[in-house]
Amino acid sequence: MAWHVFIPDSLLEETDDPKIRTYKVGQVARACAIFGVEHIWIYRAGGRDGKFIKTVLEYMETPQYLRKRLFPLMPELKYVGVVPPLRTPHHKLKGKPKVGEIREGYAFRKGRRVYADIGFDELAIVEGNVEGRATFKIVSTRPLKVVPAKPVEYWGYRVHLSGKSLAKTLKKARLDLAIATSRKGRDVRKVRLPPLEGEVGIAFGSPRKGVMELLGGEYEFDFVLNTIPNQRTKTVRTEEALLATLAVFNLMRRD
Repeated sequence: MAWHVFIPDSLLEETDDPKIRTYKVGQVARACAIFGVEHIWIYRAGGRDGKFIKTVLEYMETPQYLRKRLFPLMPELKYVGVVPPLRTPHHKLKGKPKVGEIREGYAFRKGRRVYADIGFDELAIVEGNVEGRATFKIVSTRPLKVVPAKPVEYWGYRVHLSGKSLAKTLKKARLDLAIATSRKGRDVRKVRLPPLEGEVGIAFGSPRKGVMELLGGEYEFDFVLNTIPNQRTKTVRTEEALLATLAVFNLMRRD
């Protein structure tokens, strides 16, 4: 199965402090990484921060040793030092190369050969026709050689800036099961959910508008759930709802 979460481009509309804005996006990244979310969709909700949110999320998902290659100096990343690292399986430490190890890398052509930076002092020779960011398996250490590979464990998330409304973004994702989170939804403890399998999407509202208000009747969810019953605060921030909701659904996963 694969988790998809849907967050608004107005996620940060309640603060202008650049450090707090960066940290809030970092909380989203951490929650998604902790619970193995594969896709983060940023939908249009009247905000202006879609590009900023996407940039910070993608920067955090990228292994540290590849960041200088993939991200130039830009104002959006000025305060990324305030967010904790993800420490997901593809964020490897330097160490020594081992045959069979799978690592994320960046491949580029140099002369007649293709080489990849996979986080060691020396570049790896690539056996295969691939360039740009890719996943590799080490097949030799002397010399260091790699081949394109598919990871067998959680390997981070992909970020999609849809530029479209929530309804159109949900349709684009082609979900098998779509769930909305809402304080007005049914108590998650009292709902018998089907097995969480296939492409499962969970939508979250903005700081000022809930999911159903943003939809305007353009999309029908399979379930509208209150995943924080008996909340003791007047509001729950999007990043807080994300963490709480994923924790609940994590107990129901079948994979």
